[in-house]
Amino acid sequence: MAVLALIHHAGGSAAVFRRLTRLLPDHIRPVALELPGRGRRWREPTLHTAEDAVRDLTDLLVRETGDDADLSILGHSMGAYLGLGVAAALERRGGPHCQVLFASANLAPQLATPLFAEGAAPASDEEVLRRAAGYGALDTGPLRDPHIAARAASLLRADFDIADSFVRTMARTVTESRIVVCRGRQDAFGDEHTDRWRWSSVQPLSTLTFPGGHLYLESAGAEPLAAAITSVLTEPAQSRT
Repeated sequence: MAVLALIHHAGGSAAVFRRLTRLLPDHIRPVALELPGRGRRWREPTLHTAEDAVRDLTDLLVRETGDDADLSILGHSMGAYLGLGVAAALERRGGPHCQVLFASANLAPQLATPLFAEGAAPASDEEVLRRAAGYGALDTGPLRDPHIAARAASLLRADFDIADSFVRTMARTVTESRIVVCRGRQDAFGDEHTDRWRWSSVQPLSTLTFPGGHLYLESAGAEPLAAAITSVLTEPAQSRT
């Protein structure tokens, strides 16, 4: 059975993959990973560096799947960068080997710049929430509650730290995995933003576009994304290595 590890976006959780996982066929086992501070791990302290996040997710994935899994990874937005880091970490570890990295809804890491200047005073909660809203990945309704808004800002701040840390220290990571870029047609990222994902793999790059925006996998893009993943993961093994 093929295993598809799922890594969420900044401020998100495994819940973003609920619709997608319901659409996957029985021979693909989804394993939704969550960083500390949310979902089933909400009591755990948040992480703030890419190195810590990649180590945490790699250890969690190996515990969930073992060393011999037929593994691929789908990382969404920030999760695309962490997926790249996890795929490379698994190669250094010696297994399980990631066959395909679906890099969803993010520009090539070599083109990214940190959201916040290193060493600058911490951004206000309002600024953190404003940055998140700019990506179209924030449900503003619940944020009318000040306690929910403060919690959301705290989680986003930690994840933005992780993303900025990745851009500063791990953007040149290269994997042996095949990379398939996935993006929403109405998202901000076009070919000029995603073509350089080819620099992150020793294999040729593929790009797939789906209806919807940044969170296309929660809306109209979920069904065609599930079909595309199924097609890629059922190709003959020799074409995926």
